[in-house]
Amino acid sequence: MRKWIAATAATMALMGVVCSVQAVEKKTIKQVMKAAHGGGANSLLAKVAGGKGTKEDAEKLLALYEDLAKNDAPRGSAEKWKEKNDEILKHAKAIVNGDASAGAKLRAATNCMKCHNDHKPAD
Repeated sequence: MRKWIAATAATMALMGVVCSVQAVEKKTIKQVMKAAHGGGANSLLAKVAGGKGTKEDAEKLLALYEDLAKNDAPRGSAEKWKEKNDEILKHAKAIVNGDASAGAKLRAATNCMKCHNDHKPAD
């Protein structure tokens, strides 16, 4: 009986781990935009690119942009989508690594219309 209880408990624990791993899915483009760019001058991007964010803020922003890059281009060229995301990631990583000059470059790489003109679908 003890073996059965132990086996059941182990199975339940394994199922919990599998479920939690599956629950961590990439964020959608809309979720990334809201979390990273929502709030205008008070956004996470503005804070980090302006040099006012913490290292944790920069890491959170980088994670959001990594999720963004995992999405397919909703419209337009997949190659252009990848190039734009690679540029954003390069500058976000530089900020995490302490490059203070990367903020302006990240701000330029995340220019809204730079992506929206090519990739945002008409709503």
